[in-house]
Amino acid sequence: MAEDRADGPGTAGAPAGQPAGIDTSVAHPARVYDYWLGGENNFPADREAGERVLAVTPGLRERVRANRAFLVRAVRYLAAEAGIRQFLDIGTGIPSANNTHEVALAARGLTTSWPG
Repeated sequence: MAEDRADGPGTAGAPAGQPAGIDTSVAHPARVYDYWLGGENNFPADREAGERVLAVTPGLRERVRANRAFLVRAVRYLAAEAGIRQFLDIGTGIPSANNTHEVALAARGLTTSWPG
């Protein structure tokens, strides 16, 4: 498929800071979710798609943020209080604020850094 190629639409001569091989002119669900969370890993197409969905789904942004708040509370409890040391986070999309590994490490008094 053309969108899988590094020279696909929207990728030629990608400006600094934009990932090569990713068509940022087409919305992606993980980046739209990041936009709803208030993250920075999204592009105009993602924000436009996100706004279109919000227009027909009242309260969605609040539900998305409540979902993330629950994840933070649950992982913090499991890591700090219940002694869970390993987490398997499947289908996580892209790294965003307060993701599972950041919360788990912070709850145990550790820090993490993301390359970039």
